[in-house]
Amino acid sequence: MLKMRLQTFIKLCHFDQVELAGALDTMLNSPGVGHNFHWSLKKAIHQHIEGASPEQIEGILETPTKEAERKYNKAAFEHFIAKFGKAKHIEVVDQERVYSVPNFDIELKVDPWFRTFEKGQSHLHLVWATQKPELAQRIANIGSLILLDSFKGTALGNSRFCIMDLVKPKRYSDKTISDKTKLALELACRSIETCAKLV
Repeated sequence: MLKMRLQTFIKLCHFDQVELAGALDTMLNSPGVGHNFHWSLKKAIHQHIEGASPEQIEGILETPTKEAERKYNKAAFEHFIAKFGKAKHIEVVDQERVYSVPNFDIELKVDPWFRTFEKGQSHLHLVWATQKPELAQRIANIGSLILLDSFKGTALGNSRFCIMDLVKPKRYSDKTISDKTKLALELACRSIETCAKLV
C-alpha cells in the first residue's frame, strides 16, 4: 500500500516517468526522508485565524532553520493575507481524512487547512505551497475531486472543495471537475503504482 499526503500525490501527478521514478525511489527507499516543508505556514495560518498578533506570526514563520523554508513560507503567508486577511467568516479546519483510491493500493492523507463562508457558501481549502512543479489546472482538478470524495457525507460535505495555490496565488474549485478528471486520476494512479513496483 502506497501512503502519502494529498499534496505529495498532486506533486507526483505532474512528473514524467523519469522524474516519477526518481521521486518514488526517494520516497520508498530513503529512510528518514519526509520533512514537512510547510508546517510553519500551516501553523501561521491557523494562528492568524485564531487571532494571533503579527509578532507571534512572524515568530512562527522565522522558526525553520533553512532560509528557503522561511522565505517561501513567508511569501505564501503574504499571499494568504492578501486573499483572506479581511475575510469575516473564516475558520480553522483540523480534520484529516484518509482516502483510499478505488481500485488502487494508494492511500492519501487529506488535510484541508481552513474554510471560508462566502455568500453563505462554505469553501473548504487544501493548501498548495510548493514552488516546483507549478500547479497545473488539470492536476488541481484531481486534487479537488479527491477532496470532494474524502469529505462527502460529512459535516463539511456541502462545501465548495478548493485547492488554494499560495504560490501564484490562485484558487481552483470543484466547479471545473469533469468526467475527464476521473479518467486523469485513474491514469495517474496506474502510472504511480506501476512505477512504485519498479523502483
